[in-house]
Amino acid sequence: MKKIIWLCVGFFFLNPCFATKRYCNPLNGKMSNKGTLDSPWSSLDSVFLTSRKLMPGDSIVLMSGNHGNPVVSGNLNGDQPITILPGKGQFPRVNSLQVANGRYWKILGLKVCPDETGWFERRDFVIIKANSSFILIENFVISSTDSCVNNWSEAKILARAGLGIRVEGSDCSLINNNLKQVSFGIVVAKTATRTKVIGNNIYGFLHDGIRGLSDDSVFEFNLVAGSYGIDDNHDDGFQSWSSDEQGKVGMGKVSNVILRNNVFISQLDPEQPFPQKLGMQGIGCFDGFFENWVIENNVVLTNMWHGISFYGARNVKIINNTVASNPYASKPFTPWIGIYNHKKLGAGVGNIVNENFTTGISELNGVISESGNIKASVHSLNEYFENWKSFKLRITSNVEKRNKVGADIRKLPKINLQLYQCNK
Repeated sequence: MKKIIWLCVGFFFLNPCFATKRYCNPLNGKMSNKGTLDSPWSSLDSVFLTSRKLMPGDSIVLMSGNHGNPVVSGNLNGDQPITILPGKGQFPRVNSLQVANGRYWKILGLKVCPDETGWFERRDFVIIKANSSFILIENFVISSTDSCVNNWSEAKILARAGLGIRVEGSDCSLINNNLKQVSFGIVVAKTATRTKVIGNNIYGFLHDGIRGLSDDSVFEFNLVAGSYGIDDNHDDGFQSWSSDEQGKVGMGKVSNVILRNNVFISQLDPEQPFPQKLGMQGIGCFDGFFENWVIENNVVLTNMWHGISFYGARNVKIINNTVASNPYASKPFTPWIGIYNHKKLGAGVGNIVNENFTTGISELNGVISESGNIKASVHSLNEYFENWKSFKLRITSNVEKRNKVGADIRKLPKINLQLYQCNK
């Protein structure tokens, strides 16, 4: 009998059914209500403005409407996440979202777009502050506008395009989010150690698709495309640099980063607005040192020199990537793979560049293994790919080791051209 009693007690504490669901309806809810489905609170931002008590394992279910500018905080001592999510068949949206002084939050399925909120000022749409950790942002839709920008002026998009997601806190995850018409897509700060950026689509960006400045971070299965040439900034699909404790760029190091199974394409629409003036660089790591990085099974299509480039590399592995020219872009520059000396501190060591398909190989300094790479002429790409001009990038012919050289497209995000070409 005693055993049965203890089993029941254990079940009570472990059973998530005892967590509380709270409901928010910005159209007809009130903060004086009980927070139930029949008596909902109002907007999500009001929950935090009025400091409503929530416990680990609780959830906040959002109904359709504008939930304002919530600043999510709390759960600092919790060992289970609190979840914020849409109700079934509901479409909640926010003007912006910030997590500050928060821990263990799962925030799912929100839309951030000024077309529906009327708040057009440029801003960071989603930001996780450095005093927060273990935050999940998943299945968000973030855009500066849902409309085509083909008829916009450069001044208008510069004034309207905000930064998609900025992460400053540690141990955070950005999963399966869609971002478009943004200045920067995703920015992972130096303080955001152990960040996971997985399965995100970033289309239509003014500067860099992804910036990754933190140690021990993972970037996988992301699609970054549609680089707008607005100004003299050298735009990148992915960019990183190191800094020391004083913030001096090019000092210190960025360590233990995985960049795998991503696609970086400068242009997917033959009539893309704001065509590139200088060209989008692919994976550009220009101010190291960079230590213990894995760059594997990525595709980079662009018409700029730096397809994959590291300036100051130690124990960096560049393996099974595809780097080639973009059939749409008009710039004449041919992308390459290169590992260069640090701009001030000299050569790196222990780097590997193997089994890549590329239109160019530049300097390879500090490399201990260089084998199995195939360098192809820009004019012969249709001979190697299933259909280079239609972005069908499976390597088919003229490659003896075609099952090993270049990226395995079966592991990559799917490219649906119709999703990225504006219907005028």
